[in-house]
Amino acid sequence: MRRVHTVNAAARARGVRADLSLADASAICPNLLTWPHDPQQDREALDRLALWAQAVTPLTAADPPDGIWLDITGCAHLWGGEAGLMARLQARLPGARMAIADTASAAWAFARYGEPGQNDLHALPIAALGVDAATQRRLRRLGLRRIGDLAPLSRGELLAGCGADILARYDRALGRAPDAVHFLPAPTDQTVSEQHAEPLLTAAQLGGALTRLCTSLCARLTIARAGMTALTAQFYRVDMRLETLRLGFSGPTRDAAHIGKLLHNGLNQIDPGFGVEIIRLEPVLADMPDSQDDWLAPAAMDAAHTLDLLLARASLQRFAPRDSHIPERSAQRVAISAPPAPFPRPVRPRPAVLFARPAPIQVIAEWPDDPPRMILWRSQRYRVIRADGPERIGRDWWRFAPDAADTEAERMRDYYHIETSEGLRLWIFRVGIYAPERSADWFIHGVFA
Repeated sequence: MRRVHTVNAAARARGVRADLSLADASAICPNLLTWPHDPQQDREALDRLALWAQAVTPLTAADPPDGIWLDITGCAHLWGGEAGLMARLQARLPGARMAIADTASAAWAFARYGEPGQNDLHALPIAALGVDAATQRRLRRLGLRRIGDLAPLSRGELLAGCGADILARYDRALGRAPDAVHFLPAPTDQTVSEQHAEPLLTAAQLGGALTRLCTSLCARLTIARAGMTALTAQFYRVDMRLETLRLGFSGPTRDAAHIGKLLHNGLNQIDPGFGVEIIRLEPVLADMPDSQDDWLAPAAMDAAHTLDLLLARASLQRFAPRDSHIPERSAQRVAISAPPAPFPRPVRPRPAVLFARPAPIQVIAEWPDDPPRMILWRSQRYRVIRADGPERIGRDWWRFAPDAADTEAERMRDYYHIETSEGLRLWIFRVGIYAPERSADWFIHGVFA
């Protein structure tokens, strides 16, 4: 059974809550919009939020599934004290629950179970120590409901009656034991720049500076075992204007000669005006381990260089999967440098040629719900000798309100894989569910190889 994992404020106001079944949630809120839960994307977003928080303090860490840590020791006075720092963060993250405490475990407890202004750890429920539900039930049977109920007990009694885990959590919350938090390293800044007392005017001068910067940047990327998937060259003119040159690459690269050639080719787009005094290169980084010296490497490198040259001159695109049941909407155009995403394997065979727009056909069938025995397509008749189906494909229900009127492209479809007496293998479908008061509409959508 599919269940609701997380809700936003609007859904919560309509009565939807986490852990409801999707059917119950849709009954409570008929126009509910849902998206599949992706834990990996959630974790990546949490890491990005923790890195963003390094503008406040260099020590930040993700606390899955929904929190981040900030060690503000020695940083609060830069933001007007602890109250000023919290006010700034709440202005940037409205609705987030925040707390400041002497230990990480206590801050975690106050943020999730405390009330605004509360500073008494012992008044919080036992769940604020992060123990599981089974441990909470066992402690309730012993009469221990709040953290303060643990204070009168000796360490031996806590160990015997509650276990070593809750004792360790209690010690960390009170500061008796260290809290181990794995802080995220700050992202490496590989930006390089040159400042010139005498402004650069000619293409030769700009090209020489770009060559030096590109060589320096690629040397640093080699040490870091990283490559760049995009590069922005910024030219700061003496009249305070900024000229920008952007490059995209088909894959991570740190080939100084190749990148320098692309930059030189793009110099005709740059107007130096009265002179350029600062040149700055900002790469978009990606992991790139040392390449292996095999016989395929030169060919692969030549292909990548050719793609990069084309990218510098035109906007190249490729197809990537899109979340849609409707076949003609199941792919989208993305930049060729976008991260690769594999297409899901279809449950049933799909045609080698898929029409962008299904073509209408006329059919003859023994019964309305049967596959056709003959079709008329492009003024030519075809006799059907084999048919496999139906495969029912419905509309993308999560994109539409339940009472929205169906268009031709969004109604229920019954697909058939047919073979004609001439040897053609076609993918056809009937639109909508059969009804006696209307005739069915048939379309051909693709041709099998």
